[in-house]
Amino acid sequence: MKCLVKIYDTEQINNLISILSFRPRKVIFLYDNRCTKVENLSDIESACVECVEDISFEFVSIDTQSLDDIKSKCKRIIRYNKECVFDITGGEELTPIGVYLSCINGFIPVFKLDIDLKKLVNVYGCSEISDEFVVPDLNLETIMLSKGAQLSSCLHPTPEDTQFEFLLSFCQVVFSNINSWKELCSYVQNGTKSLDPEHKSLNFNYPRNSKEPKLKLSDESGQLLVHAQKFKLIRNLELSENSVKFIFNNANIKRYLTDFGSWLELYCYITLKESGLFKDVKMSVRIEWNAEKDRRNEVVNEVDITFFSGITPVFVSCKLSDPTAEALQELSIYPSYFGGKRSKCILVTTGNVRVDKPRVVLRAKEMGIHIIDKRDIGSGRFLEKMRQILGLDKKAEKGKNSQEPSHKNSSGRQTNIGCGT
Repeated sequence: MKCLVKIYDTEQINNLISILSFRPRKVIFLYDNRCTKVENLSDIESACVECVEDISFEFVSIDTQSLDDIKSKCKRIIRYNKECVFDITGGEELTPIGVYLSCINGFIPVFKLDIDLKKLVNVYGCSEISDEFVVPDLNLETIMLSKGAQLSSCLHPTPEDTQFEFLLSFCQVVFSNINSWKELCSYVQNGTKSLDPEHKSLNFNYPRNSKEPKLKLSDESGQLLVHAQKFKLIRNLELSENSVKFIFNNANIKRYLTDFGSWLELYCYITLKESGLFKDVKMSVRIEWNAEKDRRNEVVNEVDITFFSGITPVFVSCKLSDPTAEALQELSIYPSYFGGKRSKCILVTTGNVRVDKPRVVLRAKEMGIHIIDKRDIGSGRFLEKMRQILGLDKKAEKGKNSQEPSHKNSSGRQTNIGCGT
């Protein structure tokens, strides 16, 4: 396609889809400068330039309340751009009418996208290209660029595929022993900080019987280190009455074993990644706004897990403890800032919120936030619940037994994980 003419849509994802699908040489945006900033259009251009080679952009301001002005601008575009095609997706009121009238007089193709049904609607003369339309794969980096932001460093390192099995096994230990894990994590954090302020060494050797509560380690918590060695997270463990010695197997494991909440993020990331159902699964994403401008005014957002289900951006907040109202509020801003109306927000917690925190559940529902809690994770229904939230299981199976079997991911491993305390 040589030239694609689009009506600017307030939903940035809608602006991207036809461009990334047809990959035209030139894109012309129709916009009303009274309600749309040129910066918004420039952000779309920045995102597309990264994805489509040798693409160029032009922005044409129209008066959306004047049919004559719309027709005049469209006729000028048609006159100076051969083989152009118009996309009227997202246009409201007079703009699509003006575009349509200009195009049928000049025998110019017009289409709109039914994004929910993932198909191209042939408005006029687009029978040939309708078969070429394929919904493109989107990724978080492109969406962020289109919103004037960019991805930066992550708080938690992304695990290697070869670590998945052992990390999931230790997740089961953590979720079944939350209180012991909390004590162990505090002990390892403080011991590591005292022994290695710059966190460069993988060796750990620290006293066990300090009067300071944070520097004590009970037998129950110490047993978690035995599991950690079993699952190849640490080695050379010496667990005596007076001291604890071991070696972290690598720097990533050291980060995970000194961060209380990282294990729920790891569980979600690995389970989603191994399912093969989703695209661009990312863990511990850090998003910067105005990164190239005055760094004193830089705004940073951190998202535990992000991924795409089709063209739907999904934002996941992971809470290894009971969620607070502040956690819901933070999660609720992601659609307006990042993903748009089609995005989904999901809170994953090992807390039993449906029983213990009914007000949290009610508030989440009011804010459009879905919850996956202890019951879903413990019964192995995490992935099934995720599919339901995202509408991937339209036809519910009937006649299921009340005792559901644990599910297996693409690697054949079971994903049911106990959440006892």
